[in-house]
Amino acid sequence: MTDTDTITAIDRIRDRHGEAVRIGTGCDIANDVDLIIDHDATITLGNRVSIRRGTTLQANDGAHIVLGDDVAIGENVVISAMTRIHIGRGAGISNMVDIHDHNHRARTHATITAAEPITPWASGFEAAPIRIEPGAIVSNKVTITAGVTIGQNARIGANAVVTASIPPNTTAVGMPARVIARHPGPLDPEQPHPQLHMGWFGTSLMEHYEAHNPRLSTQADLPRIGEQIEVTEWRNRGYIHALISHWRTRYPWISFTSDNHGEGGATSRDVLANIRTAIDGGGRWDLTALGVGINDVWRHHQGRLREAVDIDEYDTNIRAALDLLTSRTRRLIVIGEPPIGWDPSIDVPAANTDLIGYNCRARRAAADAGVQFIDIWDTVVYAATCYGWSPTAPTAPAARVPSVWSDGVHLSELGDELLRQTIDQHVTDYRIIDDLLTLERLDRATARRIYTR
Repeated sequence: MTDTDTITAIDRIRDRHGEAVRIGTGCDIANDVDLIIDHDATITLGNRVSIRRGTTLQANDGAHIVLGDDVAIGENVVISAMTRIHIGRGAGISNMVDIHDHNHRARTHATITAAEPITPWASGFEAAPIRIEPGAIVSNKVTITAGVTIGQNARIGANAVVTASIPPNTTAVGMPARVIARHPGPLDPEQPHPQLHMGWFGTSLMEHYEAHNPRLSTQADLPRIGEQIEVTEWRNRGYIHALISHWRTRYPWISFTSDNHGEGGATSRDVLANIRTAIDGGGRWDLTALGVGINDVWRHHQGRLREAVDIDEYDTNIRAALDLLTSRTRRLIVIGEPPIGWDPSIDVPAANTDLIGYNCRARRAAADAGVQFIDIWDTVVYAATCYGWSPTAPTAPAARVPSVWSDGVHLSELGDELLRQTIDQHVTDYRIIDDLLTLERLDRATARRIYTR
């Protein structure tokens, strides 16, 4: 391609699209590159962008396509936006890659009417922005779907189908694309980290306060054995703290924040009230976990009947909680309750029999709400029995004998670790974190309003 050809191609594009297109300096664009820009849409090319022959960039009504400095686009690539597609500086897109931030919606009674003719577009579209971050390389014949982010310096192998976001500094292959390797490299500090906001609603099993003084964890100033020190603070610990710490190390490119609304002694009545308060305060979360029921049962067996919640009211409360949370969170999970280990003041086997029934109600309510249920019962029982606990004749363990419970009801460090492992395994198996990094696909009108403002 000569300089004259390049100037002619760029002038032709500018003459055709005017202010709707912005082209930086030093760009190299093949003569047959086709830019389609609809009403209120824009295409922006940074400096030294290269686009090879046969490629099409299509910005539909109100959409925006942005190519950063030094981006290279290969031959016969299709980039089509209904919201926004952003390709960061220095990224490379190889030949015959397809990047669409939208797809057809399913043909249902809600998306079409009987009077409408059968056409490919009758049901409308769903859309979500795509972001390809600086330095990413996308190999030949890759398909990238709506809502996906491909992280900095990531490599996508040939023929892959990217349906969920890919971390920075990784190699991903396959259909759907999965990470197969990590290769640490320099990251642009100006690129914002993705953020995930977690919410937790439950009992002291989630709250898990720990009395603390900073000297207890300052290695250079530990108190002497036998020295008395003052408790100066309460810290949230337990399996929630362990989970968030684990995710922060497994996903160091993500910024996690966590709202722990666990409350000691809370029944389903109390948790439902806590959810309403949090929502009234504007609470919204990417992932929310709900776990409640143990106090509903425990209070009954303690004879504290005014505080106890029978199973039918529990069912009503947890369904109301799920109904409230599903409108304020992107993903919701219900965590089953563990058994009670021991309590000399009650009939523990009878209480656990009741608790199994409450867990069954929680599982059914979760299924009806279309959310996932994590059953931790068998995992806890297995470990506890290996440590010597008996579900039919539970007694407190002898001193220094391991136990999943610290006091018969609340969890020990071992119990917290069991729950951390079980919940993390579920989140990993169902790719919940990966899915949360992929933007939600919305109907075209809603996507344009939310994602392109």
